[in-house]
Amino acid sequence: MVIRLYKNNSEPNKVGKTLGSELEISGSLREETDILQPEVLIEAENLSQYNYMTIPQFHRKYFIDDIAVVRTGLWRIRGRVDVLDTYATDIKKLHVILSSSDSAGDYYVTGEQWKTKVKSLTDILTFSNGLLNNGEYILITAGG
Repeated sequence: MVIRLYKNNSEPNKVGKTLGSELEISGSLREETDILQPEVLIEAENLSQYNYMTIPQFHRKYFIDDIAVVRTGLWRIRGRVDVLDTYATDIKKLHVILSSSDSAGDYYVTGEQWKTKVKSLTDILTFSNGLLNNGEYILITAGG
């Protein structure tokens, strides 16, 4: 089974990871493994620098949660599926309004086009005739 190991330099919640130091290697599964949290055995000199892997046969990408030395030259790697990067192509095809959000002082920057003022006051508006049926929506947020 082909396993590709990488050094991931991106945040875990980023779609489209920045990967470096690729090492393609053959490994084997332990007796049983979970496709979402695989455990593989790899023969190599030193794997401690890697924190990300892909297993093409499983069609998934994984964060490396644990690397342990079984014996000299044999390593056990435990991974956890990276859902965002595994399905990045499908995620990027989605039609959304909000592509990102970040706090910038008194504003939230949402994507490249929108700035939203952070408001500490509460406004409550009542609609005597209810909501309109013309496709308009109201966003209500509560909490901290």
